Order: sequence, then structure tokens, then C-alpha cells
Amino acid sequence: MPLDVLSQFSDSSGIWDSLCFMDVTSEVRAYSLITFHSEQKLFSIHPLVHDWTRSTVPDGRHHRCMVSITGMSLAGLSKTEIEVVGPQMLPHIDFLVGGNMNIGPDFRHEYGKAYLFAGQLEKAEQLLMAVLEHRRNTLGDDDLATLEAMHWVAWIYENLGKFQEAEELGILVVKKRKDVLGEHHPDTLESTADLALVLTKLGRLREAEELNFAVLKTRRHILGENHPETLMVMSNLAMIYQKLGRLQEAEALDLEVLEIRRKILGHKHPNTLLSMGNLAVTYLHLGRFQEAELLQVAVLQESKVLLGDNHPGTLVTMNNLTFTYSKLDRLQEAEDLGIVVLEKYRKILGDNHLDTLRTMGNLAMTYNHLGRSLEAETLLVEALKKNTDLLGNNHPNTLRTQSNLGFTLNKLEQWQEAQDLLVPALEKQTDLLSANHPHIRDTMNNLAVTYTNLGKLKEVADLNEALQKIEV
Repeated sequence: MPLDVLSQFSDSSGIWDSLCFMDVTSEVRAYSLITFHSEQKLFSIHPLVHDWTRSTVPDGRHHRCMVSITGMSLAGLSKTEIEVVGPQMLPHIDFLVGGNMNIGPDFRHEYGKAYLFAGQLEKAEQLLMAVLEHRRNTLGDDDLATLEAMHWVAWIYENLGKFQEAEELGILVVKKRKDVLGEHHPDTLESTADLALVLTKLGRLREAEELNFAVLKTRRHILGENHPETLMVMSNLAMIYQKLGRLQEAEALDLEVLEIRRKILGHKHPNTLLSMGNLAVTYLHLGRFQEAELLQVAVLQESKVLLGDNHPGTLVTMNNLTFTYSKLDRLQEAEDLGIVVLEKYRKILGDNHLDTLRTMGNLAMTYNHLGRSLEAETLLVEALKKNTDLLGNNHPNTLRTQSNLGFTLNKLEQWQEAQDLLVPALEKQTDLLSANHPHIRDTMNNLAVTYTNLGKLKEVADLNEALQKIEV
């Protein structure tokens, strides 16, 4: 953070102790224990500083100074910057938060954001909810600082899979920011883009597409084509195209965003890796499995180094790679990796998180291909129930799981039970998705197998005719 704006912050008592801050930072910088990076505008702190301040700074002021130094290193950073810096700050934040120090709400807000980007969602939720409550009580619901806290809590809800709560709070933030800041203010646009992402995860893809288009048009006009926030909306729009089955449009956007991010951010930045992973998933849907694998292996290697083995970004890549291995008929590799990812998700995110459920679905399909369909059925029955409870009967994730369970029941020769799942799944997918969406084709193929074994030859002929009309 630039030194000329440090005066806006205060310690936990509400009074900024600038003398303490300058005394401590000057001395520890002289010993190379803390460094200010002029380009990144960040402080990096040596772990020994914690012990050093205990013996050097009198009257317990080292607590306030350490809180201030750590908070300064995070305050005012963009999402992109926090993604890189936040995880590196966690040892310091854990020390401060775990020490039950009297930390002011502004710094708790910064610490909560760091936990969020490091994938420690429960810690992030606890801190950010407390900040939101404090700001509501002291500043009111319409204050900009309160709206900022609401925005981040909505994002926490989204990452925790609490999509209804995320939508409700997101709508409120968008409305209030429009009223206070105007429709085209960067904060309003950011909240609108995040709301579109929630709608995407709720399966309301056309609503999400409409919101994203509006944000993208304004950001391109105000910020330019290459701005990180413009690129983020482009990436989100590509994901919507992918889910709608408009794969050529998704690939074109994915490639455009990846090229710009590589040029501006470099090949190893988290957002560059995210773009590579998104493009790999599009390749999966296009049936270009070798290209998908090459990208995913590269992303996984860099993510482990940059973010760690248990970061959400790393785990998403591992999960997608298990699906790719399965498509490449490398089933033992798919199973081994799938088990590891599922154990990590269950431990980190819990049994009911959507990423956990998606991993269960991928592992179940690997079991099907290995001829272990009873194990697949057990996983998919659990995943279907939890998806239904979390997202409802009509969400694309629920319908995809329902179709996969129908496929599994075919493997187990339970034809009538398979039909009872596949027929309503196909009807709902047809209403929600584009006609050539891969999920629709998969369900139609599954149902054709069911009808064949039930002797319903006319229905089989109708399905085959419909499949031939679908553009691949």
C-alpha cells in the first residue's frame, strides 16, 4: 500500500498510531526483516518480526503495530492482487487472529478477504460476517463501507454453495450501489457481474448472459478491452456459452482472454491459469481430450507451486483432470486422482458442497467404466439427493446427476428405474439448455439404451432421428 495513504487507517481503538508504525517499520526495514516493494506496493514480513516486536516494542504496542503492518499489506488490493498475495500472508493473519487480539473491523475485513482467496471459507465467513454486522450497526445499510462488506459476504455465500443467500444479498448490493454510486460505477458493475455468476451457478443461464452482456459493454467502454475486470466478465460469459452448449463461441472467448492474460500477467499468474483451465473444459466438451489434458497438467503443476495442494483452484483442476483421464480411458489414473480430490473436498468444504458433489459424480462415472456400477450407484444416489436439496429439481447439475444415475441403472439392467429418471431429466434439460448441448445428447443416448432394452423400438427410432438432427 502506498505510504501516503496510510493515515486513513486506525488501530483497534480507532486512533492511528503513526509514530508506532513508522518507528517499527523503519527499524525492521533497516534489518531487512520487512521490505516495502515499490512496484507491488506491498510489505513482506519476515516471520521473526513477530518475536522481535515482543522484545523491542514497549507497552504491548507491538500487537497494534503487527496488526497494522499486516493490514497495510492487504488494504486496497484488487481481487487479482489478493489472489497472489493473500495466501502468502496467512501465517501472519493466523497469528494475529488466533491470538484473540482486539483487531479493528477494517483489518478484519482485509483478513477475511485473504482467507477467502486462500480457500479457507469458514474463517473468511466468520470474519466478514462480523465486519458486516459491525458496519450495519455503526454506519447503516446504505454506507459504502457496509455495502462493500455485503458484497464480500455475498461472494462467500457463493463459494460456500449458498446460492439463494448469495442471490438475495447480491440483488440488495446491486440496488443500493446503483442508488448511491450510479449504474456505471465500477463497484456497481462488479456487484452486477458477481450476481450474474451466482445466476450462472443457479442454472439461470440466460438471465446471467443478459447481465454479463450489459456489464461487458460498459466495462469495455470505460476500462478498455484489456482491463482485468473486462477480462473477468468475458471469461464468465465464455463459461455461460459453454454451459449452454455454444462451444465454438466459448472457445473463441476463452482463447481471446487467455492470450491477453498471458501477455499482460504472464504465464504463471492465477488468472492466466484460470483461463487455461476454462479453455481445457471447453476442449473437453468439444471432445478434444488430448488438448484438454495438456492444458490441465500444466495448470495443475503451476497451481500446486503458486497456490498449494489444497487451494480451490488446484482442486478444481485435479477434478477436471480426473474427468479427462476417464475420457482418455486411463481409468486407474482417473480413480486414484478422483479419490484424492474427493477426500480433500470432504475435509475442506464438507460433504454438501457443490464441488464435493461434482467430484462424487466424476468418480462414480469412473467406477461405471471400471465395471463397478454398484459403487457408482451409491455415490450418485447420494449426490442426486444433495443436489436436489441444494439446487432444486430443475438445476442443470441436478439433471446431469440424474442422467448419470440413469446411465448407471442401465449398467445394472434396472431398465424401468432408469426410464423413470431419464425421461423427466431429458424434458427439463431440453427446456433449459441449447438443443446441441452435450448433456442433452448424453441423456438421449442413455434413454435410447433404456428403450431398446424395454422393447420400445418406436421411441428408440424417434430418439435416433432427433440425435441425427443435432449439430455436433
